[in-house]
Amino acid sequence: MAKYWQVGRYLIAGSLATGTNLGVLYLCVNYLGMWYLTSAIISFCFGVVVSYLLQKFWTFQNYSKEGMHKQFTLFFFFALTMLGVNTLLMYFFVDILTIWYMLSQALAAIIIAFINYTFFNKVVFRKTAS
Repeated sequence: MAKYWQVGRYLIAGSLATGTNLGVLYLCVNYLGMWYLTSAIISFCFGVVVSYLLQKFWTFQNYSKEGMHKQFTLFFFFALTMLGVNTLLMYFFVDILTIWYMLSQALAAIIIAFINYTFFNKVVFRKTAS
């Protein structure tokens, strides 16, 4: 049962991070007049910060300060990889498939969510034997 609660918290935290991502994307494109790919990179970075904080402390209930530097570094480099995936997906959906940029970002976020959960659970925030 605890696993279901964890997945539920992951989905809520991910939704909040995705909402942050989409909100910043919308603001950058529609109010700041920025190119959608530049905006997607900026908004993705905002989403990563929200995601890290929520995933670490709420979803995976990882309150340990020990090794936090290493944990954040791993999270950061994985986020950079996912930024590349996000950018490629945005390009593919918008320029190749001609899907609206906001829907494209939402689709990319769903794909990345599945990859992230597995990596966060198995590598970044894994429980270690005490």
